[in-house]
Amino acid sequence: MRKSLLYPRLALTNLKKNKRLYLPYLLACMGTVMMFCVLVTLNNDPALDDNASVRSILSLGIIVVGIFSAIILFYTNSVLTKQRKREFGLYNMLGMEKRHIGFVLLYESLYTTLLALAGGLVASVVFSKLLQLILLKLLGGIATFTLRIDPAAIGLTAVLFAIIFFVIYLNTVRIIRFAKPVDLLHGSSEGEREPKSKWVLAIAGTVCMATGYILSVMTNSAISAIGLFFVAVLFVIAGTYLLFTAFSIVLLKALRRNKNYYYKTKHFATVSGMLYRMKRNAAGLASICILSTMVLVTVSTTVCLYLGVSDTVNQMHPTDISVSYIGDVTADKRAELAKLAYEPAENLGRTVTDAHEYWKLEFAVQRQGNELALVDAETNQDILASTASMVWITDAASYENLTGETTTVLPGQVLAWSDGAAVGDTVEMLGTTYSVKQLDSFPVSGGYQSLNIKTVYLVVDSEATLLNIEQQEQQVYFNSGSSVDYTITYNIDGTSEEKIACGDAVYENLHQQDGGFSFSDREESYQNAMEMYGALFFIGMFLGFLFLLATVLIIYYKQVSEGYDDREKFAIMQKVGMTPKEVKATIHSQVLIVFFLPLVTAAIHIAFAFPMIKWILRALGMMNVSLFVSCTVGSLLIFAVIYTAVYLLTSRAYYSIVSDSDN
Repeated sequence: MRKSLLYPRLALTNLKKNKRLYLPYLLACMGTVMMFCVLVTLNNDPALDDNASVRSILSLGIIVVGIFSAIILFYTNSVLTKQRKREFGLYNMLGMEKRHIGFVLLYESLYTTLLALAGGLVASVVFSKLLQLILLKLLGGIATFTLRIDPAAIGLTAVLFAIIFFVIYLNTVRIIRFAKPVDLLHGSSEGEREPKSKWVLAIAGTVCMATGYILSVMTNSAISAIGLFFVAVLFVIAGTYLLFTAFSIVLLKALRRNKNYYYKTKHFATVSGMLYRMKRNAAGLASICILSTMVLVTVSTTVCLYLGVSDTVNQMHPTDISVSYIGDVTADKRAELAKLAYEPAENLGRTVTDAHEYWKLEFAVQRQGNELALVDAETNQDILASTASMVWITDAASYENLTGETTTVLPGQVLAWSDGAAVGDTVEMLGTTYSVKQLDSFPVSGGYQSLNIKTVYLVVDSEATLLNIEQQEQQVYFNSGSSVDYTITYNIDGTSEEKIACGDAVYENLHQQDGGFSFSDREESYQNAMEMYGALFFIGMFLGFLFLLATVLIIYYKQVSEGYDDREKFAIMQKVGMTPKEVKATIHSQVLIVFFLPLVTAAIHIAFAFPMIKWILRALGMMNVSLFVSCTVGSLLIFAVIYTAVYLLTSRAYYSIVSDSDN
């Protein structure tokens, strides 16, 4: 009976004795359990049955949180195991077999699992309603939630984290099982020999980092940004780890060879200390840097998308209602379309303003000097290539309707404006050369700015000329090209609900007709965008917090492990003549430099990633670059404040260990 109680008692004693190591680990476990359970609970809420986009985003968030939770807990536990190797080695040397150590670890793992699940699940119930209300606010009040305890979410969370903790236990037992007692005794101080310069790795790291940066800086379209983003990320991650591992050692050794610099009290101790510190903690510093970058990217982009919803929707939908018809639009058909478009607004008592009716024709071209050459369909040339442009053509009557200005366009002449390179005195298209009368602006937008595709806007003399261009264009594309459409746009007064009701009525009118109609409702699009970007912002904050939690844990355990490693050196440095003040200043200097190196590197990563992320946001309709700059800078400043606070707090643990004040 007493023997059966030995292992659980010893396990409990170990947890209490190592509370400095285990308490942050337990809090991290509880935090990840809570986050995962809350996300599953929200995803399972019946109120989201009509919010497919929100549910899909939450589902993706569940997967990401689950994966990163496992990674964070594995990493943290590996640090714990390393710090306790000496303890396990002593147990082994004193006669305790490794299988007995395994039993102790089993009970420690069991206690940890029960505490983490109990604390995390209780916290998820306590905070679930608050987080539901936050999500409701972000969605613009579309979804409604009621406080509920989801047994399925609790069950899934318990099973997943029980598996994670069990696998962590097996991995710890494996480490102890295959380690020699002597290795265990010295395990917490592995890697004390002077590191060698690794020029090959340093060069490889520089090449990887430069490649990732160049891919980002040279990106000039949303299509290329989306295609190359993860490639650039992989290069930067590889470069970060290689440079922190190799280049830092090369640089520090170069400083040591500089006798005028190295043989000074503050430089001697700092450089030598950092030289060994870099070898032991290069991977940890690189991980802090990568996680810091992930926090900044995740938070800045999701905040920008959410705050810029109005700009995005207005860019994509300049008016409240837009109705188009593609086909043979006779005068009678136009009258019918106008009735279908305007009648619902009149019936609902809405006031119509800024109404416009116009013809338009759009198709892809290649600008070759003054020639607008159609993209050759036979060669499968990509119309979204950076060299492609769009041409947007309307007739003089439509242009007058759009601008309210009387204008004259002669046969063989076009009014022209471009959001790219200026159009010359003449323009050639489909074998016809037109003289050009330049415009200073154009009243509508083709909407291709987000893809970095420039548009040439042309106004021809008549509807007949426009239809003739359509026929020629379709012949080149073998009757599969673009067609002329007739468009009606207008704004209406009223509340958001009243505008949506009007848009629904217009849609129902059009839906009852034969095909060929296209329809857009700005208010409905705004609600959909709020739903999507609100969910993205919510998940972004979740992931940002998770990455921040991982960063804090790595920083904390880095400080603690270095504290134990430096405690002996601290005493030796005082014995050889350095005053306590000089020793503290030296340690503070090297810790400060190493600690803030990942933050500075993360800021550099963000600066170089900015062009590529900007194009990805443009693909999502976010054209407000100044807003993205503000969100990025704001996120960096806030994160720097949090990062500094974490440094100050964890430094206390470091100094208390080094000075042996708690022992």
